[in-house]
Amino acid sequence: MAMTALTECRVDIGAAGGVGEVAAVLARDGIALFDGVHTEQQMLHLAVRLGRLVPHRDSTRSGLTVISDRGAVRPRAGQVGFSSHALAAHTDCSDLPRPPLLVAMTCVRPADRGGDCVLVDGRAVHAELAATAPDALADLTTQRGAYFGGAAGIVGNVFEPGPGGLVGVRLRRDGLARFAPHTQRWLGVLAQVVDRHSITVPTAPGSAYVVNNRRWLHGRTAFTGPRTMHRALIDPHPAWRIPAGFTPAVTP
Repeated sequence: MAMTALTECRVDIGAAGGVGEVAAVLARDGIALFDGVHTEQQMLHLAVRLGRLVPHRDSTRSGLTVISDRGAVRPRAGQVGFSSHALAAHTDCSDLPRPPLLVAMTCVRPADRGGDCVLVDGRAVHAELAATAPDALADLTTQRGAYFGGAAGIVGNVFEPGPGGLVGVRLRRDGLARFAPHTQRWLGVLAQVVDRHSITVPTAPGSAYVVNNRRWLHGRTAFTGPRTMHRALIDPHPAWRIPAGFTPAVTP
């Protein structure tokens, strides 16, 4: 899918009320894109205006995580993000009962080649499955359809109904995700639909995005060179009214 699909989600972060507009676009579409976030301090400033910074086991003392190639030829499960390999579209912190609602990423240094961001609207994936593969959607929504994480992971599924009719997406596709037989049989169908709705966004210094982690999947293409990204995990201020998921699209 072309990047033009995200035209209405682009925000001028430097304008008056820029962060408020980011929050409004997130509440509406689940994703906001912008430029001009070049440094750690700029990223931290954005994060704390959106909400509470959530530490991660891989984050620095600042609370941000530096995403770069650490040189592993065969990275272990859960560490592919710190390599130059392609990273399948996923949601962050899928092993937590309540994953951080927002994921912000900014490019500090682009790759020499490749390393484009890949973004997928879970609402669009859900809608296509509802229209074309309802049995698959039903099994991908049942309780106890998947296990995410290691010894301290959780039982859940790809699509999880929540309060107020919202649906949250939870997905990873590596060795830290195991699926029940009734869910496993639909993973190929799911992968095809995810691929159809994938949007590739080139990276440039200062380019950034924030996604609703219960609606949008994010990943990247393989790359060469010293690509470096900063990531912030954020629980948004309640006043921004960003939903913990999406309202399913009405299907014919």
